[in-house]
Order: sequence, then structure tokens, then C-alpha cells
Amino acid sequence: MKIAVCEDQEEEAAWLCSTIQKWAADNKKLAEVFSFSDASSFMFSLDDNIYDALFLDIKMPGEDGVALAKRLRRMKDDVFIVFVTGEKEYIMEGYEVGAVNYLVKPVDTRKIYLCLDRIYEKADLQEPFIIIDTGEKTVKLLQKEIYKIEVFSHRLKYTTAKGEFEVYSSLKEAQKELDDNYFTTCHRGVLVNIMHIVSIGKNSLVIADDKTGFQMEVPVSRRLYNKVNDEFIQFYKQNRAEKNFMQRGEIDENPMA
Repeated sequence: MKIAVCEDQEEEAAWLCSTIQKWAADNKKLAEVFSFSDASSFMFSLDDNIYDALFLDIKMPGEDGVALAKRLRRMKDDVFIVFVTGEKEYIMEGYEVGAVNYLVKPVDTRKIYLCLDRIYEKADLQEPFIIIDTGEKTVKLLQKEIYKIEVFSHRLKYTTAKGEFEVYSSLKEAQKELDDNYFTTCHRGVLVNIMHIVSIGKNSLVIADDKTGFQMEVPVSRRLYNKVNDEFIQFYKQNRAEKNFMQRGEIDENPMA
């Protein structure tokens, strides 16, 4: 796990980092801990790092912790956030950003351990994701956020809920990391996410996402039409049962407990 601590008080940051490292040692877990004194230095680090958890103070110089958390959620960053702060009045905003917990200082070791236990358990239940390297930054993508992948001028172009990204790779290599139940080849050099298909015709299909307003028409090869259509029908036959399973196993109705 990669864990970030964003805390402007040096002594408190050092205590949090050492407590997290002790939790990892006590539980025989691998954990890298990174400390930042403000939001801007943390955001700068995102160019090279993807964090599993963020222990976040609220009152900091520059951008405060609540604003940083909201910015991360707008970026579709699903990092687990734990507020560790002396400010009690922002607890409702902690709910808004889906924080794992809101701990009011002074915090004892036991509470940090409980948060880390919970994060580790939830991390194992996260939806399938991939990590891509564009050469300029590293991006974590939930597979459900990927709409289409296509060969583009000797590169791959990912069209996603987070925007478009290009990487030096092959479609064959990309497919090794993807869940076959989600993705299908609809044309030479083009993969689409079945869960975003809304209609299929003989020569094209439409993919869309109501949450982002995204919509795109994608060509369908005649020789692949029957295969894609069958996979589309099968996916939606199983979709209701799969959704029920996911809700029972993953939805946390009390994220701040």
C-alpha cells in the first residue's frame, strides 16, 4: 500500500507516519508512507504516485483539506481519505467526499490502527483497475471508467471517464490486464467496454455514460457483429445478479463509522 500523510505540523506528521509504519510492521503488511506539509506538494506528487490512502488535516497553509478532498473526488480519484484534524465542524463535508473516517485530535494509536485495518480490507474489495503510464504521468483507471481502447498511430488511445490518454503499448498487452467479461473487440484495433454499450447496429454501436454525459458511435466489423451482439445480450442478462452481489459485498452504508 502507498499511504500519504498531508499535515503541516511537523511533529504530528511524524507521529502519524511512524504509527502507520508500526501498523504495517505489526500486521506484516507492505506500506510506503509519504509526508506532505500542504496540498500543493501532495498534488504535485500525483504525477508520479498513486496512493491507496490519504490521512488529511483540514487547517493547512494554502488549500485546506476539505477543498483538497473535493478536488480529488472531482478528478475521480478514489483514494481512501481519513481526516485527522482538530476541527469538528467539517464532519458533514467528510461524508460528502466519502471519507473512511473523521478523527478529531488528539487521536490515539488504536483509532489509526482501526482505520488502516478497514482500509486494507476495503482495498481488497475495490473494483478491477489498471495503471497506465503516459510518459508524462501515471494514471489509475477503474476498468468500468474505460469506454474504449484503440490503436492510434502506433500507440494506444484510452477514452475514459477521466479523459483521453495515449500510451506506448500494444492492444495485445492491454488485453492481458483487462477483464474479459467487460471488454470486447468490435473492430480491428478497437476494444469497447460492454457495460457502456447502449445499442448495436450492423455497422456501428453506441457507447454512453449517463454520469458523465459521454456518448460516442463506434464502428462494428461485419464479421464481429454476431459475437459482439451475443456478448452484449449475455452481459445484460447477468447484470442484475452481478449488481446485487456487488451491493451486498461492497457498498458501505456508514462510511464514517
